[in-house]
Amino acid sequence: MEDKPRGRKKPALALVLSGIFPGIGQIYNNQIFKGISLIVLNVAINLLLVNPIEKLTASEGSIPDNSTLFIIVAYMTAGFVLWVYAMIDAKRTAEKINKSEIV
Repeated sequence: MEDKPRGRKKPALALVLSGIFPGIGQIYNNQIFKGISLIVLNVAINLLLVNPIEKLTASEGSIPDNSTLFIIVAYMTAGFVLWVYAMIDAKRTAEKINKSEIV
């Protein structure tokens, strides 16, 4: 069985880890600061979503406020963009590490 070099990373694993939670793939790639930053951003976006979603669910039966809907869509879009960015970045970084472009 052929041994892999010690620093090799699995791009698919990095992608899946960031897919599970943005930032975990970066930590797997030893990009600790970037990973923690993405985790903090993701948690902040999710916390900012709590109040608008509570307002939306409290207005059961009535038409929700357009500003509340806009805020929910904006935060969900930001969260989605962050999630996709984290997955793509983790995979590409793992590939670069394997090509020895990043030490």
